[in-house]
Amino acid sequence: MTGAPGHRDARGVQARRDRELREELGADRGVRKALEKFEHRASGWGFRHRRSLLAEAIRLNKRMAPAVSEALADCRAALGVEQPIEVFLEPKPVYSAWMSKGRSGPLLLGLSSRLLEEFSPAELRFVLGHELGHALFDHLGIPMPITATIEDIGGTLVSRAVQLRLFVWCRAAEVSADRAGLLCAGDAEVAATAFFKMTSGLSRPVIQTDLEAFASQVESLASAPSAAHEVRDDDDTLDCFSTHPYTPVRVRALLAFGKSQPFRERMGLGGGALSLEDVEHVVERDLALMEPSYLEDKGDEADKMRRALYCAGVSVAAAHQGVSDAELSALRALLGPKQARAPEDLAAIRAELDKVLADLAGASLARRAQLIQHLTVIAGADGHVADEEYAEMTRIAEALAVPSQVIDQTLAGAAAPMD
Repeated sequence: MTGAPGHRDARGVQARRDRELREELGADRGVRKALEKFEHRASGWGFRHRRSLLAEAIRLNKRMAPAVSEALADCRAALGVEQPIEVFLEPKPVYSAWMSKGRSGPLLLGLSSRLLEEFSPAELRFVLGHELGHALFDHLGIPMPITATIEDIGGTLVSRAVQLRLFVWCRAAEVSADRAGLLCAGDAEVAATAFFKMTSGLSRPVIQTDLEAFASQVESLASAPSAAHEVRDDDDTLDCFSTHPYTPVRVRALLAFGKSQPFRERMGLGGGALSLEDVEHVVERDLALMEPSYLEDKGDEADKMRRALYCAGVSVAAAHQGVSDAELSALRALLGPKQARAPEDLAAIRAELDKVLADLAGASLARRAQLIQHLTVIAGADGHVADEEYAEMTRIAEALAVPSQVIDQTLAGAAAPMD
């Protein structure tokens, strides 16, 4: 094996924020009821899902894909994952990988044909290790976003506050899975290069990669929910919240873990410069930037932020063919139904917008950037971001002294998640 050394229990590298939130959410009454509802609805789903894969994808074996088989065996040994796994190759022109678990049977692991063609063996081990990490840390036990959005006749089974925490947990879970991937790849720069490929869509480095500069993007903006470009078939209102941390956050978390004592000792490289506590401090500070705190906070500034989001959200949504039901649902998902009623007087709301934006001059850049990123949730809620909506977001960003690249990076990050 060219990656990580043989098996040692890898569960100790789970990100603290992931572990704590996973325990908290697993004990929540609403989450448990949502999981029971999902279990009832999904009866037989795992079988149907596997059957569709057998019909539409290629199930790989050792003879067909020896490199994949060897890399998977290395990762299983490094992480101690013993469950049966079936690997499927999907004919897709994008980089993608996923892991799922049915009610019974093997774990299912999917890889796109483009990823398999263009990722190096070490990059492939990182991707496989990342997906196995989701199984190792039982992230699949709370399927998202369905847990946050599933309803009965009384509405969603999970409270809005817990919905937000579920999406925060998803982001922390990705950090844990990245650590598992790094244990398999054995090299932080290799793992981060995989991020560059995912983010840029480029198969070969046509630009000089600067990992530290890439990760330092976190310093200038806050990561938050983001909107998707592609047309969507579902109507899960909270699916507008991203379950993946913004890529520079993940890169910096990965680089920090790569310098840590636990990682370096495991790789036989000697002691690291950072303790695991130091790494958790970096990760938790960066993840805190992603938490939509002003949506739940109390106080005058938080009230102003929420009102600004409502007025700006309505103005962006109305910029192209009026405010759609999907865009209004996105506003309600962010603000709650009481603070996001259907607009009655667009002219009055637009007139108020300039005033409420001026009132936010003293708010932190992180909060102002979060508001701009939340606007992409609304703009993309109907499946695409129109030119008029983009122009209105750019105008609002300028009024808040937020770089317009925040809009571009948020939309680009949503269009190319890791899995």
